[in-house]
Amino acid sequence: MASHTVTMPADKIWRSGFTLVSMALLALVLSKAATAIPLPIPGDFDFTFAAGTGKIANLAIGATKDRAFATALQSDGKIVLAGECSNATNNDFCVARLNADGSLDASFTGPGGFAAGKFMLPIGTGDDSARGIAIQPDGKIVLVGTCHNGVNNDFCIARLNPNGSRDSSFIGPGGGGNGLFLLSIGGSEDSAAVVALQPDGKILLAGSCYNVSDYDFCAVRLNANGTFDTSFVGPGGNGNGKFLLPIGLKHDYATAMVVQSDGKIVLAGYCLNAMNDQDFCAARLKADGSFDTGFSGPSGSGNGKFLLPVGNSSDYASSALLQPDGNIVLTGFCINGAGYDFCAVRLLAATGSLDSSFAGPTGNGNGKIMLPIGVSSDNSLVAALQPDGKILLAGYCVGAVNNDFCVARLNSDGTFDTTFDGPGVAGNGKFIFPVSNSDDIATAMAIQPDGKIVVVGYCGNGVIDSFCVTRLNGGPFGYKSCTMDIDGDGSVLATTDALMLARVAMGMTGAAVTNGAVGAVAKRTTWAQIRSYLVDQCGMSLAP
Repeated sequence: MASHTVTMPADKIWRSGFTLVSMALLALVLSKAATAIPLPIPGDFDFTFAAGTGKIANLAIGATKDRAFATALQSDGKIVLAGECSNATNNDFCVARLNADGSLDASFTGPGGFAAGKFMLPIGTGDDSARGIAIQPDGKIVLVGTCHNGVNNDFCIARLNPNGSRDSSFIGPGGGGNGLFLLSIGGSEDSAAVVALQPDGKILLAGSCYNVSDYDFCAVRLNANGTFDTSFVGPGGNGNGKFLLPIGLKHDYATAMVVQSDGKIVLAGYCLNAMNDQDFCAARLKADGSFDTGFSGPSGSGNGKFLLPVGNSSDYASSALLQPDGNIVLTGFCINGAGYDFCAVRLLAATGSLDSSFAGPTGNGNGKIMLPIGVSSDNSLVAALQPDGKILLAGYCVGAVNNDFCVARLNSDGTFDTTFDGPGVAGNGKFIFPVSNSDDIATAMAIQPDGKIVVVGYCGNGVIDSFCVTRLNGGPFGYKSCTMDIDGDGSVLATTDALMLARVAMGMTGAAVTNGAVGAVAKRTTWAQIRSYLVDQCGMSLAP
């Protein structure tokens, strides 16, 4: 070690050193103050995304027209997009994957091995359109939609390996699917709208199918290899993995689906009423596909399915959300007399009756609310639920010149969250913003673990449409509704709640957790319900 010659007295060295350090710290503080970066505004663009812009206005994939209809987040933060893209003759499934910063993921090479982040995926013989995405725990990507079989439309599905190649173990009902296949459900026209994964690895699809004279809700459940789950028998008991579900008098269109922690399945959409207008409509199925007759709706006579008018005439439900308390939120767009507004209803978990505490901005919604965003036509196509209970809705609204993206955030009572402002505006819970220089249509949304909001759709450049993506600051989540009341009976007891938590801490699952430890008036009585609560509200990572 080199030696140092000290010529200054020790006390002066200390004072000199202290002075130098103090001056350096003061300079650093002043420098930081002069260049301080303001805290992100909730709803503003996230400028760490897409090379500092917060948005990707035109992500071209096909030849002339690309429209994104679905998005999903991977556990590594990557963003998967899917929709329909033109191959110059017709439309094919198309898919892209972005890194967390918005750049294309070059490792997503596709079936050909050279796609570098985006590719087309033909399935049928004519037009193919992907409408839903689900990411399996093993990282495989499930895409569902509607494909032409040469005569009419069928449900269709593909499963990709994490690198985008086809999963050859996904063989389908005929055994020769090799990663993708069509599924005929009704008599002719079948259109899949949504997909959901069950904890046991089975895959649910839902949409609308023609029944000779009109359209009905329809549902399919596949085993992990793509074959039909024959235990999914439906209301008639003979569905054999697929069946139709008439809801209203005529023309029922399913657009949304959620799976409850007890295995029951909620389907929602819009159905024609006796006045030839559309209403929100919903059905709840037991795990075998039969109607849950306890889901009786606001009238008390639904018997597992019902219509629910919201606005003055035509109401279109586009999304369904399942709250941790089991209550169900349906969102969409409804006629307000002259044009469309965002709209929402909240149904109580037990019966499907309206939750009167969901009062909305006016305070008198009584379970169903209208939410004007712009000055004329507001169309909500997608919704998402934050962990703190706030509700996000997105779609497209008439802007200054064209249709633009629009977003709203609601508090748990349905009032606007006034802390949520948009890019460059004081939105007070709702706002409209352009992405491109032409029409912008938001169709899908996802919330990242850090609270940032990914809004996806398709945007024009005056000639063609392309995929487009924005990421907005969400602001930190509030506290989750996690308490020691594990079984939900309103009390915290050593012999029930504490016992179950101790069993979970020791690695137990299933009935080993709940046996002899559930209160007499508990709301959560099964392992599936307990697990869902601990995962969704307490942030735990638990085995199925």
